[in-house]
Amino acid sequence: MQDKSKARYCMATAREKPVTTERYRAAVERIIAALRKAHGLSDRQLAARLDCSPGTIRNARTGATSLDPAVLMRIEQAFGPGAIDPLLAMAQVRCLPVHRPKAGSGENPTLAIVEALHGIVEMQSARSEGGRRITDHELRHILPELRAGRAALDVLIARAGQEAGAGGGSGET
Repeated sequence: MQDKSKARYCMATAREKPVTTERYRAAVERIIAALRKAHGLSDRQLAARLDCSPGTIRNARTGATSLDPAVLMRIEQAFGPGAIDPLLAMAQVRCLPVHRPKAGSGENPTLAIVEALHGIVEMQSARSEGGRRITDHELRHILPELRAGRAALDVLIARAGQEAGAGGGSGET
């Protein structure tokens, strides 16, 4: 029997509307459009990075067909945490990392969290674009830091869950 504390890969909240093919395809369209815009990629270039055909990307981008789940996983692998968030948001879930960084890897979860928080605090200053109110434009500007901070929190949460199930750990962050 599998240890349930180690089998948690997604954090879920209360469920919303059922996922339909139409909503699924719309989410995939948003993912493809966001990737192309953020990375300046054509359908052909994106297809090459995801090991699929340009026609597959074009069809998914226009909502003509559904995207194979393997391609969705390659999107998350190629473009990092949060790349398929529009799809996961339909089920109100978020994936957690399965493996935490190795000790001494140079990754500091506390630093990533502080950098994300610092960006948010800066956006709430009276001198910022939206004044004390955070604008969508400001959030998009610090999206990499927000994702890195979220990934760092997810690693710590997964680690705490595993250690609780295993009876403790090394105690280092």
